[in-house]
Amino acid sequence: DLMPDIVTVSFGARTKDIHARLKSRGWKSVGLGDWQGERVLGVSFGGDRRATRTADDLLAALIAVVGEMEIAATRAW
Repeated sequence: DLMPDIVTVSFGARTKDIHARLKSRGWKSVGLGDWQGERVLGVSFGGDRRATRTADDLLAALIAVVGEMEIAATRAW
């Protein structure tokens, strides 16, 4: 069976900020890179000794981070 151990995802211009926020939450297995000229997150799940969390954990963290960014962007300070 083929089991991918790295998931690559982009959030466009927000990718770098999302990466920083995930790192501040202890996501050591999240890397920042480029693919075809676009910033991407590379998240290791299986083949990396730093990978201690699941895809469900990542999804919950991404929902929280993007939600915080949306709230911050819509507030009138």
